[in-house]
Parts: sequence; structure tokens; C-alpha cells
Amino acid sequence: MAFSNPQVYMDELAAPLCRRFEAEPTAYDLAISACIILYHFADVVAHVRSGKPHDVAEEIAAKVPAFHTIRAIANAGKHVELTRHPKSELVGLRAEHLVRGKGAAFDSGSYYSDVTTHSDAGETVVVATPDGEKHDVLHVCMSVLTAISNERGFFEV
Repeated sequence: MAFSNPQVYMDELAAPLCRRFEAEPTAYDLAISACIILYHFADVVAHVRSGKPHDVAEEIAAKVPAFHTIRAIANAGKHVELTRHPKSELVGLRAEHLVRGKGAAFDSGSYYSDVTTHSDAGETVVVATPDGEKHDVLHVCMSVLTAISNERGFFEV
């Protein structure tokens, strides 16, 4: 496999992992792994462009704002606590903030203003970030996967 090719990375690694998480929405290992793999897509693009991963991550986040959340979850999952992030309001996110809970109330991935959802919402991994927002991690992963896949400029080799 040529995981240094953005399309191969997406088709053979990121998308299948996200689909596995979709099939097992309460799996912590898949939630954190999907975030890590999605975040490190920036490394692959940087490699192809001979650029800096941080710069590519910023470019992705500018086009796909939820990428900031992916980045925060990925780093908190790897390092226990997020101690730095371009969005300072996410600093302090901890791995234990990822919990099993009810999925988002709306198709947009959002919850009601009081961070509640519908009583019949399915169980998934959710995270409350230090900025007071609650995120359905599966929804964030799937929306970022789709948004990145639609930004064809990231796949030009």
C-alpha cells in the first residue's frame, strides 16, 4: 500500500476505519483511532507537497472547521490531555472526556442549546470540549471524512 498517497490513505485507511466506527459507534478505540488517522491525513498531504504538516493541518481546518475538533480528540487520545492547540479554547481536553452517550439531536451533529438530545437517540462516543460544546464524535469523523474527500486539492499528487 502506498499510504504516502493521499487518495490511497483515504480509501484504504481513513474511510474503512470510519466505517468500522460507524458500525460500532460506542467503541472508544475506534473513535480515537479514527480521529488520529483523520488528523494525520495532513502529514500525508504535507509529505506529497514537501511541506509542513502543521501548515497543511491549518489549511484543512480553514476549509473544514470540524478538523480542529478531530485534532483535539486525536491529541488528547494520544497524550491524555491536550496542552496546546491552535484553538486555545480546546486546551485542557482530556481523554476521559470521551464518554458513551446519546448521539446528536440534529443531522448537523448539534445538540440542543442545553446540550441535550432526543431520548431515543442512539448511543455513541461523545465528548464535551472545554469550550462548552458537546460533540457526537462519530458525526464529527464522518463529516470531516466527507468534507476532506470533497476538497480535491488535497489529493493532487
